[in-house]
Amino acid sequence: MTGLRFVVVLGLALWGCSSSDAASNNARRAASAQGSQEPRGEPMPHEECVVGTGAVSVDVNNDGQPDVRTMMEGGRPRCREVDANFDGRVDIIRWYDSGGAVTRVEDDYDFDGRMDVVATYENGVVVRDVLDTNFDGITDTWRTYAGGRVAELRRDADGDARVDTWERFDAEGRLTYAAVDANHDGLPDEERDAGARPSTTENSATRNEDAGAPATPPPSPPPSPPVLVGAESSADGGAP
Repeated sequence: MTGLRFVVVLGLALWGCSSSDAASNNARRAASAQGSQEPRGEPMPHEECVVGTGAVSVDVNNDGQPDVRTMMEGGRPRCREVDANFDGRVDIIRWYDSGGAVTRVEDDYDFDGRMDVVATYENGVVVRDVLDTNFDGITDTWRTYAGGRVAELRRDADGDARVDTWERFDAEGRLTYAAVDANHDGLPDEERDAGARPSTTENSATRNEDAGAPATPPPSPPPSPPVLVGAESSADGGAP
């Protein structure tokens, strides 16, 4: 009987170890899968708008250089480039669908000739964007939107090209979840006390002209530019 008890106890111990190892392996696999799905830092995306000839140009400040250039397709604008500060470099590029609704916006917030925000729109409303907040040409912040508001944010705060900050917001723009990756395993360590704080990702739409990184990511570009509106309209006969 003693021998039988020993066998039973040993079997239960081995089964417990096996179950524990299986659970640990499953957790590692789940963590690995989540980590592999996170975005990684890479060169900021960019699509050329004006290629070759045929663009409709407008010189807003009469310096002999085009400030707004629009590529037309089927009588409607396909994309438009804007030099907002008249330095000869493109600061804003907007792409349009066949109905004239904005589908994509690229914006150079610090006027260094490199895009800092690239936003994607659906039905004229922003649904996601990617940002370069420290102006090094590499993506470091990824945001998704719901109803035009930031719903979720991921950020690479330490510049290693891996997400290490997560934030979520409710329909009112209040922070409901926040976590960081302090141990650098590519996964959120633990939830910080969010306290339903207001979102800091939707500040004033003014440009940040400081050479350094902004305290918070710049807002996504609006679907219609706040500058040169009249000039843009005249460039394509009043198209949006």
